[in-house]
Amino acid sequence: MALFAFYAVCMVGAALLSVMLLRRYADPFRVSLLVLLVAGYSWLTSLSVVALVPVDAFTTLLGTENHIHAITILWKISYWSTQALTWAIIPIIQGYVLSGSFTVSGRLKSAARRLWRFWIIVGVLAIAGILFAAAWGKLHIDTLPQLIVLLSNTYGLVAVVALLGYGLVEVPRVMWRRSFPESRLTWHLHRVGRAAVRLEDASKELERCLAVVIITSQQVPRSDPELRKIADSLVSYADTHSPVPLAALAASKVDVEALEENDLDYATNAAGLARLRGRVKLAIAEFVGSRGDYLSFVNKAMELESICKSRQLGVYLPPDGQSTWVAMAEWQYKCTVRPYVQRFSALFLAGLSITIVWCEATIGSGRHPDLSPFSLAIHKHAILDSPWSAQLLIALPLAYCCTAMYFSLFKLGSLGAYHMVPRATWSWSLLLNGSLLARFAAPLAFNYLHVIRMTGGQRGSRHMVFVELMAMEDVPLLGAGFNTWFPLIMVAYVAILTFDVCGACAARICNSSLVKFLLPARLRLNGERPEEESIGKGQRCIAAEHDAVRSGGELGEGTELFGMLKHVAGRAAGAGRQQRRYTGGPGGTSSAAGVSGSYRREIELGEGGGSGGSSLKSDGVASGAGGSNVRQPLFGGSHIRSDYPASGSNGGADAADELFAGVGGRSPTPKRNGRNPWD
Repeated sequence: MALFAFYAVCMVGAALLSVMLLRRYADPFRVSLLVLLVAGYSWLTSLSVVALVPVDAFTTLLGTENHIHAITILWKISYWSTQALTWAIIPIIQGYVLSGSFTVSGRLKSAARRLWRFWIIVGVLAIAGILFAAAWGKLHIDTLPQLIVLLSNTYGLVAVVALLGYGLVEVPRVMWRRSFPESRLTWHLHRVGRAAVRLEDASKELERCLAVVIITSQQVPRSDPELRKIADSLVSYADTHSPVPLAALAASKVDVEALEENDLDYATNAAGLARLRGRVKLAIAEFVGSRGDYLSFVNKAMELESICKSRQLGVYLPPDGQSTWVAMAEWQYKCTVRPYVQRFSALFLAGLSITIVWCEATIGSGRHPDLSPFSLAIHKHAILDSPWSAQLLIALPLAYCCTAMYFSLFKLGSLGAYHMVPRATWSWSLLLNGSLLARFAAPLAFNYLHVIRMTGGQRGSRHMVFVELMAMEDVPLLGAGFNTWFPLIMVAYVAILTFDVCGACAARICNSSLVKFLLPARLRLNGERPEEESIGKGQRCIAAEHDAVRSGGELGEGTELFGMLKHVAGRAAGAGRQQRRYTGGPGGTSSAAGVSGSYRREIELGEGGGSGGSSLKSDGVASGAGGSNVRQPLFGGSHIRSDYPASGSNGGADAADELFAGVGGRSPTPKRNGRNPWD
């Protein structure tokens, strides 16, 4: 019972961690229950290797045959679940989520069309592997599943060596850098500047998409009830899921000439509306993620700013004004004690990383002599027959390896397709993260067994159940020898990462602009090198956010971007800060509601008047704007906010009713009831 008690405790911990990650990262309003379940299960099966490896290894060291059947079943469930999730289930759901079709069958067909290239490539590689094994005379019907496992595991091992090596270097390095608040403040200002640029682009795209939805919906005739129903469904989707509900924009006027030609290239048929719905999905997801990133970075930069001021003045009072002893003790810990704790942790993690790299480099020696400190400690404790201590000793280094590898995945995905944003990550990114974690769980576990020298026969010449499942010994070229010599590459790889050899060489032989073009900052080996332009933009953003908060606004309103202001200005165009537009960051050029040039062609939606429908027409240059490089809003009025009350006093209510006629009503906040669970 003690043997599986450790497994049960680890699985409960893994389940709780999966739930905590979902609560932290998943968008609570835009991620369906099905996606949450699939992503959570993929994370759980990935983390289950930390619980299964110690149980399997300990029973093998004891030489007992009592629990082999149970362990075999658990390994098969875990391994084949990760394979099914990676190659079939998650890709299909991802394609379904991306599809803009209005029917379940249409979304499934769209998902299949997106995946056919992927499955063809996988099939070609599988056929090539089968032909290779047949040429060597190793292909048999009973060994075909083992060959499939091998082909999958070989690719996984190559990726694991790269990701694990990067994480073993970067985890201690990042921990060490965090111990210097002043330099971290500079880095976070850089991140704020980059996030502001991305948020501005996302805001523009969201504004364009909502404008196109309104215009396209107006063009669909009510004489065609089927098409009108589809158009109303599109409007309802955009209104429910968008941070800026369409009802808040219904009384505005859309500046058609400000749109690009391809923005209006959507046919008024089912296929065209489906394409538009897919674009709206992506625009909403990008805006919500960019907004979450920006607010997170601004919060962190403001906290570091306060910490640096407290350290400089020697006065450790919380910036929020709390005077309780708990708040004061916590703030003093952040300012004085935490940097030393982080430095000690960085040194400890660096030693652990060096030990793991040494164990990887000496895999070829096996146990004669045994040069792995982890192997020596584990085999010694197994002799003492102490289940809990031995399994804990096996699990802890594996847990650190998982942390290092998953850290690499998350960091290299920063600002990428599978970037995770607290409470703002949409379904596709959650599923992709789950797929990647599930994909590399088994190869990482198999590599770790080489680190602790558990791949050979132990007492009674019995192999571990997981080693037999991998069955790497019976395949030519890519058999057991591949897992012995290939990890040696990690030694050179880690040295290159540690001393930034590639960065130094690239800086010598290439000019800096070429290096930036060929190698994005997030993929550079020393990626935490702030750029002056981003730092300056970040400083302006922080100053604007401080000003917005002091003026009674909320964090994020300093950008004055579409979708960021949370209140409606009932003033004439050009009056008040709500009318200004963000053009390249706080402190940059802003405009009121006018632009230079002739009157612009506009389409008025509805007949309601009121301040919400104020026109943007102007013959002159707006005061305060240079008259150049000023991006004008597509909508009249000041409907640039994140929330919209269920009922308002603006005169555009009739226009809103007209726009949403036949849609079935709207809700100011997204609701799960009545939604397709696959959305």
